Amino acid sequence: MAHQGEEFELWLKSGVHASFWVKRHRFQKTQSGDVMVDGGLFQRDEAEALFKMLTSSNPLTHLNATLAIWERNKTLLMLAVVFAAVLLALVLIRTRR
Repeated sequence: MAHQGEEFELWLKSGVHASFWVKRHRFQKTQSGDVMVDGGLFQRDEAEALFKMLTSSNPLTHLNATLAIWERNKTLLMLAVVFAAVLLALVLIRTRR
């Protein structure tokens, strides 16, 4: 884990704009110095925190990091909208019977 942490720190500090993959999540640097993680924009310190959370041995920390990523790239919002639509459809079907 420490080796991957060092690689991530070097990647953040370097001028290389190639992607960095961590636990199926894609980190990409932007021109402004921020980091895109799976399409969600994070500041450098937030990206570092996400990296530490994703490489943690605690599964709840992994879940928190994934939820933070989903929140920033609007996946969590889309899941909530789909869930609400399904729930509304079920209520409408149930009330019409």
